[in-house]
Amino acid sequence: MTNSKARMLAGWLAGTLPVTVAGNMGCYTGALGREPEAAGATDTGVEAGSSSGGEESSGGVAETGEVPEPRELEAGNLPPVVADPGPQVVAEDDPLELEIEVDDPDGDPLRVWPAGLPPGALWDEAARTLRFRPDFIQGDRLWTVTIFADDGAHRARREFTIEVLDSIHPPEPVVTKVEGYAQYTRLTISQTTDDYLDSPGNAGREFVAVVTIPDAATAEAPAPVRVYLHGIGASPAVAGSGAEFRVAPHDPFNTYWWGYDAALADDDPNAEFAGDVPDYTQRRVMHLLAWILETYPEADATRAYVTGSSMGGAGAMQIGLWYARHFAYIASSLGQAVPRNHRPTRIGQLEGLWGPSDGPPWDAIDLTRVLRDSAEARDQYLFTRHGKDDPTIHFGAAVLPSPLTGLGLYDTMQELGVGHLSVWDEGAHGPADPLLGSGWWDEGFSPITDDLTFLRSDLAFPAFSLSSADGDPGDGGGNGKQSWSVSAGFAGVLEVVGDTGWNGEIAGALNRFLRWDATATVDTRDRFALPLHVHDGDGQAPPKAGYPSRGDRFDGELPVVVDVTPRRLQAFHVRPGEQVAWSFGPQRGEVTADATGSLRVPGLELALEWQVLELTRVEAAL
Repeated sequence: MTNSKARMLAGWLAGTLPVTVAGNMGCYTGALGREPEAAGATDTGVEAGSSSGGEESSGGVAETGEVPEPRELEAGNLPPVVADPGPQVVAEDDPLELEIEVDDPDGDPLRVWPAGLPPGALWDEAARTLRFRPDFIQGDRLWTVTIFADDGAHRARREFTIEVLDSIHPPEPVVTKVEGYAQYTRLTISQTTDDYLDSPGNAGREFVAVVTIPDAATAEAPAPVRVYLHGIGASPAVAGSGAEFRVAPHDPFNTYWWGYDAALADDDPNAEFAGDVPDYTQRRVMHLLAWILETYPEADATRAYVTGSSMGGAGAMQIGLWYARHFAYIASSLGQAVPRNHRPTRIGQLEGLWGPSDGPPWDAIDLTRVLRDSAEARDQYLFTRHGKDDPTIHFGAAVLPSPLTGLGLYDTMQELGVGHLSVWDEGAHGPADPLLGSGWWDEGFSPITDDLTFLRSDLAFPAFSLSSADGDPGDGGGNGKQSWSVSAGFAGVLEVVGDTGWNGEIAGALNRFLRWDATATVDTRDRFALPLHVHDGDGQAPPKAGYPSRGDRFDGELPVVVDVTPRRLQAFHVRPGEQVAWSFGPQRGEVTADATGSLRVPGLELALEWQVLELTRVEAAL
């Protein structure tokens, strides 16, 4: 998608717990700093001062945000009253919808917001309603939630608990083999299914997975958790690492890491489809991840990420978006986001698992639909890579529109303000670009391990969109060099440089070079701030005209003009239609939250020097 395309500002907001992250300010001294500690309630549960709240939020650790400025109280003004909803109990996979009753004796307008919500819970301020559907790995946990009500002069609060019952408990994974290696231990795991992890007619089957445990990880210095999904016909990866936990599940039936019709059974190959296609394979993956996080306190739940290539690349996007509350990051290579856009032979194979391709299950798995419909999914960050000479999962996987939503993967992420770094080149299905080589787009950058620009599931980040430095991937049409193939698209011959038939640039990227300083994040009730800049580092010039540079060498024009949507906001939530003031260096303006409370700051001018994006509430919204 080019910057001339109309901008569809449809990003939604789904944040998590209030938090302030203050690190080494470096060159930002005087611009940022540690926010004040959370205000404590008085004995009456009422505080002086005011703060504003968000439309939807989710989280896990309760903080109230920054201390409000004291205000002169009107004589006789009474504080708001938050009714006690009492302890809440909900079973896994069941919905909880709780309306919070709040009253102001003086009839003052109120801002009402929560703190300490479980991951995945949503707050609707207009309806003063909390909505939460815990998934099956959130049971046997208790969260203390605080509801704040502010009338501009007083702030009242009320605490209650949400308990999730462990109502779905598949058989625990069993370690069948332990092997010691330098820097890590490798475990062979057996997963026995029940009728939640498998179709009822197949319950009791055994699946084998591999897990590696880094020796150096401790509870005080936990390591990231990588979930790696293999491709068609492959086995679980066995290589370990001393730097991270690695989880390698198995999809031996090539379900594309989703699942299959509930009526399917090994002993009845002629069983008719029921039209119910649960995500059995995803559930087995998540069950394994939950077991790791519960068994090993050395595993960092805020830095779990999912990755894979080909079928595994599609699976990484599916699981990372479907269960977004549990993952900080998705890294997908050569993945198809729209199942109906697969080549005919793959559609035929998947119809044997999911039913006819014109049926509802295919809509459910369409990731452009998931991003469109799920606020939780839109708070995810994705890395994607595709090849223009890939004859297996052709480049249409990135650019061709979904028959359901009318948008391709790239356009969906750009228009909805979803965090992404997307690269493409003239590689094939595995082999690298013959001219640029592998990994040409950076010098080994990872948002899981980088000291400055990093992601956590409980930390806000900037989603960049419509950057003036973006390459042009094309619109899915041809350039005349190759004829269309229903299986290979416009793919050329890998060894022939420049012969791809897809239009647009041969190689390029979206949101390359754009970085943020996560150590300096400020995210409180009334202020959000984050330093941004264009990264220019080591690398090589483009190998020839029409190609991008290699490594971290910036190859565009400054300033880079880009839209920014704050994602995973922990405290700075806003109401639909609320005005927010923003500043970025010399730039100033106001932006209005859309109908769902999402903010998109347009046209920021990023340079090589760090500048701070700051958002504050305008006085009328307080």
